[in-house]
Amino acid sequence: MGSVTDFVKQLWKRKVVQFGALYLGLAWILLQVAIAIETTMKLPDWVDQTTLVLLVIGFPLTLLLAWAQDSQASVSVIDEPNSKAGPTDKTIGEPSIVVLPFRARQSDEIEQLTAEGLTDDITSLLTGVKGIKVAPRLAVGRVLLPDADPLQIASDLGGRFAMTGSVRRNNNQLRISCELTDIRDKEQKWSQNFDRPADDIFAIQDEIAKGVVGAVGTVISRVESARALRQPPANLQAWELTRRALSIVWDWRPQTLGQGLLDARRAIKLDPNYALAHAVLAMILSWRAVSAWTENIAQERDEALIEADIAARLGFDNAEALWPTINAYWASAPQRAVQLYEQSTERHPDIFLSSPFGLAHAGVAYAKMGRVEEGLALIQKFQDTFPNDEYGGVWARVFMGYIELCRRNYKTVADLLANTASEYDGMCRVVALMNSDQQDEAVAEFGRWKAVNPAINLDHYIEQFKVYHIDKSIGAELSDGLMRLKSAITN
Repeated sequence: MGSVTDFVKQLWKRKVVQFGALYLGLAWILLQVAIAIETTMKLPDWVDQTTLVLLVIGFPLTLLLAWAQDSQASVSVIDEPNSKAGPTDKTIGEPSIVVLPFRARQSDEIEQLTAEGLTDDITSLLTGVKGIKVAPRLAVGRVLLPDADPLQIASDLGGRFAMTGSVRRNNNQLRISCELTDIRDKEQKWSQNFDRPADDIFAIQDEIAKGVVGAVGTVISRVESARALRQPPANLQAWELTRRALSIVWDWRPQTLGQGLLDARRAIKLDPNYALAHAVLAMILSWRAVSAWTENIAQERDEALIEADIAARLGFDNAEALWPTINAYWASAPQRAVQLYEQSTERHPDIFLSSPFGLAHAGVAYAKMGRVEEGLALIQKFQDTFPNDEYGGVWARVFMGYIELCRRNYKTVADLLANTASEYDGMCRVVALMNSDQQDEAVAEFGRWKAVNPAINLDHYIEQFKVYHIDKSIGAELSDGLMRLKSAITN
């Protein structure tokens, strides 16, 4: 009995029943027209008989076409990779997400309206995110039954991630809960609660939907980068190679940057028009030059700008490609980072919704160009994307440290950049400690990084900080701190 029920559900899901009913209705109308024409024009009896036979033959053909067409549509929506050089197997291709209907009590109309609106808004916003495939809203259904298994539904639709949520109202307060689950290992990757007054449910829907999409886009990027890093290199193509290269963002060391450089170059060779690959290559080259983790500093810095220009041209509508491009620019050409950010947001105000690192790096670029208040506003917007996320809080402190360095608030910088895992952040802290009369602490901090990287080049950082800010007096002051450190170490 169960198998029969499942088969009937499949018929309904693939719209075979609906198309069949529509065909029968049209067939009946056509048959009546044929009979009327035959009677009026006194045509032979075989006219309406032939019409009936053709309609009968057409019925099973229509059902078969309905089944096949829906199957093909599902595959094209969920499984087709964007990159021609990318894989076709959905287990290793670009991630797909299924937004399940948010649960709400049937007895509460406000809960029902909010739940349905949030599901629609989140699905719509995620559809505009490059690099993520989204199950169409109609394929998911409007309501999640009480006994339904959301992860199984998402899996049946070809999803890799499932977005679930609920809406609860207590008097005039709404609590919206959202979760993102990796379907493969049934592990929850992100969750968040939103408590809001229920006075204006439409404004709430828009605010929460944007917050959810912003957080989810970043979480998926992190998860997929880590997953690609575990893939056997022999099986990798352009998409996975780029993901492996992007994984260095979470593990910033000379060795990982070197491997990321190789992966990004291989990805571009496979797909020369892959914007994200060019963007990641630009970011890696830029930071190898900034940190002096290469023997060809000037050459790689120049190549980084060339690759960033290519990425900006190819990925102008792709936030995931734009943020590493802005990252590559702000290290040595912050004016280009500001220009790219402004052009991108002018075309699409919400373009960085799913990739808020673009906001953070642009914020530092603004500060380096002397537009500190605008930079601070972008860092705050970045931080708002991660209100309950310790990971986001760590990054927000780092970016705030960069901005406070522009404002010469050295003690604040030293506190913000304490215990960072990046050599560059550590050197910013060394500068701040020296310029706030904490020489012993500065020497100890430099020693910590010297132990991690014996090849650390103090003379390079002395020159690098001279161009940290558009105001040369600020750069000179930062550089002077490191020159005094060098003197203290030498003596």
